[in-house]
Amino acid sequence: MKAIVYEQYGDPSVLKVAEVEKPVIQAKEVLIAVKASGVNPVDTYFRKGIRPVDSFPHIPHFDLAGEVVEIGSSVTGVAVGDRVWATGAKGSSAEFAAVSHELVFPLPENTTFTDGAALAMPFMTAHLSLYYRGDLQPNQSVLIFGAAGAVGHAAVQLAKQSGAHVIATAGDDEKAKLAKEAGADNVIMYKEEDLVERAKELTEQKGVDLILDMSLSENIEKDLEMIATGGRIVTIGSPVDNTPTLPWRMLNAKNASLQGILLLTAPIEEMKRAGQEIAEKFAAGTLQAHVGKLLPFSEPATAHELVEQKKINGRIILSH
Repeated sequence: MKAIVYEQYGDPSVLKVAEVEKPVIQAKEVLIAVKASGVNPVDTYFRKGIRPVDSFPHIPHFDLAGEVVEIGSSVTGVAVGDRVWATGAKGSSAEFAAVSHELVFPLPENTTFTDGAALAMPFMTAHLSLYYRGDLQPNQSVLIFGAAGAVGHAAVQLAKQSGAHVIATAGDDEKAKLAKEAGADNVIMYKEEDLVERAKELTEQKGVDLILDMSLSENIEKDLEMIATGGRIVTIGSPVDNTPTLPWRMLNAKNASLQGILLLTAPIEEMKRAGQEIAEKFAAGTLQAHVGKLLPFSEPATAHELVEQKKINGRIILSH
């Protein structure tokens, strides 16, 4: 079968399409004919060697949508012919991928394969951040950084639908429009307004109950100024500096909690719970995937370049 591979760490040019062996599934796996695969920022970290891969040649990416063509002997709840999406699915940038049946969720007929690959990691990360880690309750306030990005856009939709007061940040009018369309009650234009003052104003000086932060090292002190007493800060990423200094006195004074979330190591039961709810909401037509650019499977280097340039709002998807 054809697959995207790289044989060494490096810039996007190390990515190529090659012939590799078709995977053989285990008892608890399903074989999926991949129709679309999503590229995430974390995929670029693996490609560059910031995070190590198991071996070379390596088939990248974790998000896919496609059709089940074979099931293992111990698989339940999934059948040949099912349209599905999955995240945490290693080696998803290939014609076929072997995936644990526990990580596979139904893709409703009203959702395209492109949208299925686009929704996977962003909605799963957003759901786990809001509920598994953030314990978001109805009528609480949540501030979501980067609401025009894939995870932020998903989080705004989920949080609004669960009855929260959603505050989003945006860097320009186009991104503010995307945040509003996703359901944000308020958008703070952080380049034009004082983020902390505006967040306090919008919460009647009480502070925000929950913050979802995409770049912790740049925002940690502002987070601790904005957070309500007893509030939670969920740290989805810290790409500029992944060992930021902790202003412990500020954290302590607010009785606040600083929490991590990484989909690739999240408990399987939490992922199953989140994935099932996401699938149900897409089937009901209440959620929308955020596709920024669709590229052919033959252009993985371009996909990685676009992810790293951060100029496109939404997911970069590779389609067969």
